[in-house]
Amino acid sequence: MSLRGRIATVAAVAVAVAIIVVSAAAYIAARAELRGQVDAALLRRAMAVEDTVERFEQFEQFVSQNRRFRVPASILGGRPSDFDVVYYQLNLPNGGVMIPADQPTLPGVSKDAVAGGPVLSDETVNDVHVRMAAIDAGPFGVWQIARPLTEVDATLSGLAAILVTVGIVGSLLAGVIGLLVARSALKPIDDLTNAAEHVAQTRDLGARIHIESNDEVGRLARSFNAMLAALDESRAQQRRLVRDAGHELKTPLTALRTNIEVLAKTDQLTDELREELVSAAQAEVIDLSALVTEIVDLASDRYDELPIERVALGELAEVSVVRARRRGEGEIRLDADASPVMGRAPALERAVDNLLKNALRWNKAGKAIDVTVADGRLAVRDRGPGIPVAERDAVFDRFYRSTIARSYPGSGLGLSIVKQVAEDHGGEVFVEAAPDGGAVVGFKIPVTGG
Repeated sequence: MSLRGRIATVAAVAVAVAIIVVSAAAYIAARAELRGQVDAALLRRAMAVEDTVERFEQFEQFVSQNRRFRVPASILGGRPSDFDVVYYQLNLPNGGVMIPADQPTLPGVSKDAVAGGPVLSDETVNDVHVRMAAIDAGPFGVWQIARPLTEVDATLSGLAAILVTVGIVGSLLAGVIGLLVARSALKPIDDLTNAAEHVAQTRDLGARIHIESNDEVGRLARSFNAMLAALDESRAQQRRLVRDAGHELKTPLTALRTNIEVLAKTDQLTDELREELVSAAQAEVIDLSALVTEIVDLASDRYDELPIERVALGELAEVSVVRARRRGEGEIRLDADASPVMGRAPALERAVDNLLKNALRWNKAGKAIDVTVADGRLAVRDRGPGIPVAERDAVFDRFYRSTIARSYPGSGLGLSIVKQVAEDHGGEVFVEAAPDGGAVVGFKIPVTGG
């Protein structure tokens, strides 16, 4: 069953349950009211007999001489017409029964049964449903009075038929209305489904859903649009990465192939030239290996599977600085606080290493490199030629290399990795000019308390 059908069914069932509950309550209330009126009338008449029967001194003699009688209106406490279609009966102490002429006999009630007060009960007399009241008549036995419930039963049957009809019609109407409401409410979801199917069939990530509301469905559509935009941007970045990587790989591969082709002509090479070509080939292989590693790092997000944990950024920077000093890459000074952050230590360490390599590449010989860490901000300052203002926004782009940088070894991916790591940790990168020459490059990520 479709979602639209399920919503319509749930609406119909909910309305049906509500109608059943309300109808049952209405029926019970109406039945109690109608039967209460009958009971009140019977008890009122029965109590009138109890109050007046004591005034008839000759009633006992009258009873002993008449087996069938018509009760005087004075005993009934009203006009005879008030008790049309009413049965009454006197159960005598001697076991006899006195009833009006041409009236069926009512089911008898013992004197013990009415000792505690009037007794009300439903009875059937000659296939007629009656309501009967029995009351103690003192020395005269037990007085019974009954009234047919034909009109009450007919009224209740008609009410039940109306309530059932209303319930059925209301449930069907609720189902139809639920279907219409579901169709209107689910239209944005239909648009979302159509857009998803369109993307799946055409691979067109440029499709968007028109958002007209701020409810849950609108939020879902907005999230879907954001997801499509992110996927579109990711695919564009992948295409650029593949295109740029292919372009960058051509140079070392071409140089490597040339060197191998020349080395193949061994009979025409001197030992000195052969050693030079082998060294060049080895350098190209090293550069090519580094380039492939960085491309894989950018494309695979290999750090995403690592756990996020509390990391002291200052201590992590110290590890990278000590490692660089150990390699004899120059003087590196460190000034760092703890700067606790939540992140992936290997990824952050890779970013710091790349910043140090970038600074060492541009730093003037004999000059120191300064690394500072404060409040989640890690900056690496070199004393090289600096970065022109026009190029500062582009230095973190993949494979970007300025004109002067092309004469230096490198792939143009180191700072791209720094940017990716910083953004993955909710931070950002920056490039600044040093006051007395050189550049300050680094990133800032949020620190954590506790």
